[in-house]
Amino acid sequence: MARLVALGDAHLGRTHLAHLRDDQGRNLREEDFLRSFSWAIDTTIALEPDGFLWLGDVFDHARPTYRSFAHVLAGLQRLSDAGLAGVAISGNHDTPRIRGPGSPYDALERVFPNVSFAWRMPSIAAELAGVVIHAVPQTLSVADLKTELEAAGERLDADRTNLLIAHVALTSLPARAYRDINELEVEEAAFDRRYDLVVLGHYHGHQKVSKRTWYAGSTDTFWYSDAPETDKGVVLVDTDAGTVEHVPNPNARPLVTASVVAASLSAGELVDAVEAAGRGTPDRAIVRIYLNEADPAAYRQIANEQFQEAVPQALWVQVEPDFGATALAVQGGPTIGSLEQEWASYVELQDLVGLDRERVVSIGTRLLQEAKGETV
Repeated sequence: MARLVALGDAHLGRTHLAHLRDDQGRNLREEDFLRSFSWAIDTTIALEPDGFLWLGDVFDHARPTYRSFAHVLAGLQRLSDAGLAGVAISGNHDTPRIRGPGSPYDALERVFPNVSFAWRMPSIAAELAGVVIHAVPQTLSVADLKTELEAAGERLDADRTNLLIAHVALTSLPARAYRDINELEVEEAAFDRRYDLVVLGHYHGHQKVSKRTWYAGSTDTFWYSDAPETDKGVVLVDTDAGTVEHVPNPNARPLVTASVVAASLSAGELVDAVEAAGRGTPDRAIVRIYLNEADPAAYRQIANEQFQEAVPQALWVQVEPDFGATALAVQGGPTIGSLEQEWASYVELQDLVGLDRERVVSIGTRLLQEAKGETV
């Protein structure tokens, strides 16, 4: 039997709120994920487990930056120096859709013989501290995934503990407003019933799905679609007790939400209401504040900087006004900018998991200009 630390969805290289940068020009949200990954490595070593599991999406892209790759290289070296072996799978973000460009896991596999990597699509079975780890990586389709899950089930060892790791969405999860890039979804029944434990990556909120199945959750929170109300961190799997214990990351970026009844408030009163709603939020948090039934004329008088100054301890204040049908009919709605401006404003509010936000804005702008017959 074994104690294993499982890390899910580190998403190194992920950026957001591009204007938030440190004194060296680095995106602060990207730094959050790098810092949380380093915490996860420190915690893994401190827990003195028998081995470790990586559940996919260590990288946010199939072509990670040098800096992201260097952090993973250094982390694996630290685990190796600590005498720890592990098993790692690829996820939907860090698996290339075509084989030509290769995989970052290919390079890591050549350097760290203490880690069994599953990234070539076929599932593998690896022994880790006496436990058989059935590792199913990201595939190109649900049909392929089910084939590999069936193949993994055929390798079950009746004389030893069998633990399945995969990176997948389950149909039993609560309905979400968006589908992730290259996401694969299956029912839990696709897993062979004879597994002793199943530990999954992909869903960023840690939770127990069934008697034998858990999601580890992510190491940090990206945006509000990431279940920020749940602690982020790693999990400690005890195959003897059949338990999965969550170890929270105390340094994960807090994301909080508040609402303001904004009907009939003047511009100055809206700013005061945002200040009151943001009072008491954690230092350096990202704060989302809904302005319900706001007067669009009053809202348009407020510069974004005033909202930021109203909650000085926040890293960023995301104000989302709801003008209501009556206010829109009376006031005629907020001022509408050019198509390019509206596109850029729209993209800034979207959760573009796995995509380069600036590139999305650039491509959309170019296409709009082409559609209008303007010179690009």
